[in-house]
Amino acid sequence: MNPKIPNSFRIIFLLIFAPSIFYFLIELVLTKMEKLHYTWDEQLADTQTVCKLIEKDDFMPDVIVGISRGGLIPGVMISHKLNIPFKPVHASTRDFPHWENYLPKPKDSKVLIVDDICDSGETFEKLSEYIKENINHECDVRFVSLWWNNECDFKPHYFIKEIAKYSNDVWIDFPHESWWKENSN
Repeated sequence: MNPKIPNSFRIIFLLIFAPSIFYFLIELVLTKMEKLHYTWDEQLADTQTVCKLIEKDDFMPDVIVGISRGGLIPGVMISHKLNIPFKPVHASTRDFPHWENYLPKPKDSKVLIVDDICDSGETFEKLSEYIKENINHECDVRFVSLWWNNECDFKPHYFIKEIAKYSNDVWIDFPHESWWKENSN
């Protein structure tokens, strides 16, 4: 440590520049990865297909839980299509990390938890373990994602597309992650 630089200056420097450095590094990594552009039309069609799979499986949840941020859009869409209440939950391990534990209400015997992608499986695993350890009633909890990274250990009950993200070094660019870039012309 340099004794000539006060600690308060170091703290202020980190608070100001650390987020910018972090996002610069993320962007650097992402520019090196292949980007797979997933369109609104594809997302709408895949969400419709998920609804059909759930209906065919005769699984009608009491509540649909959308994981913030990526699971909110498909979760709300599924909720409207199936006419089932929706509950948003902030459970993020990557972007803006924050964790809000979720437990089904006693009246909920079937729950569907939705995210846009099951990437590492960490979010679904963590929620699944928390529910199993803390719930005090019988509840069928199922998971759905539009995309499943088939190299992770957690496999959702329902998914539409699968990809080997680690082997192929691919980033799926969801339409809700960059819609303003498409419409900026």
